[in-house]
Amino acid sequence: MSMTRTDGSTAPRWIDKEFRSSVPPGRQALARALQEVCRHLTPAKSARNRITQAKAAEHLRCSESALSRALSGQSLPGLDLVESFFKQACADAGSEDAVGVSLEQLRGLHGEAQTEKCQDCVALEEEIDDLARRLQEREGECSALRQAVAEMDVLRREVAEQKAVVANLKATRAGLQARLATQASSAPLPVPRRKGDRQRRRNDMAAARQIAHQAGELERERGPETALTLLRQTTEALSPPEMATLLILLRQQQNDRLADNVIHIYGRDQSYQDVLHATLALHEHGAMKDAGAMLRAAAT
Repeated sequence: MSMTRTDGSTAPRWIDKEFRSSVPPGRQALARALQEVCRHLTPAKSARNRITQAKAAEHLRCSESALSRALSGQSLPGLDLVESFFKQACADAGSEDAVGVSLEQLRGLHGEAQTEKCQDCVALEEEIDDLARRLQEREGECSALRQAVAEMDVLRREVAEQKAVVANLKATRAGLQARLATQASSAPLPVPRRKGDRQRRRNDMAAARQIAHQAGELERERGPETALTLLRQTTEALSPPEMATLLILLRQQQNDRLADNVIHIYGRDQSYQDVLHATLALHEHGAMKDAGAMLRAAAT
């Protein structure tokens, strides 16, 4: 249970721990000094060579595992625990000189052990740094995905709103087509509307203004192709006067490319009678060039 020291005295085997290769030199030096301190422990005036590790831990008021790790260098004990070991050993030995190690030496060894890092610690720190970097990358990806989902939600709401607008325009178109059919049966040629029909002008202006505003917003935010898609879907629902008003508003908003495309689409896809009504309305607005362009589109 004990081993002979160089001075002829014996010490319990549990004091002289062997160090693993992973224990750094500074921690080994501190552990050897603590081993020397523990050689002077004599709880209840018992023989030093008969004291057990469990009894020594109880005497030092710490756990047996904490004592074993401190003496083997497997862990770095706190400075308060190191000082407690030293004070107890001095009390048992009768003086500080009898212990063979000073408190200042222990404090110095503890400070040096704190500043060095074992190979396992370095590897763990590198692994932690790598994990932190990967976590930051994943957080960036998650943030981008959340932004994309939010944009998709906005697009879905806008699409739903546009579908509602188109549905209302189709309903309006059905009513206008019925009125045009009635007018066509009584008048073979289109007749310009009376200048005093202010209520109808206001209705035409309101629908056209809403579509022109939406088209302008879409062109600025998402490009001309998206705006043209909206106009292509709504041209069928517009009456000829509304179409003429829409073209005037697009010109006023300086959406000339959209206006040119709408003229081509309307002249190509709508009936010749609707085209004539629209060109007459354009003439009323003084848009002679657009009226001519629409007629040419209808003729091609």
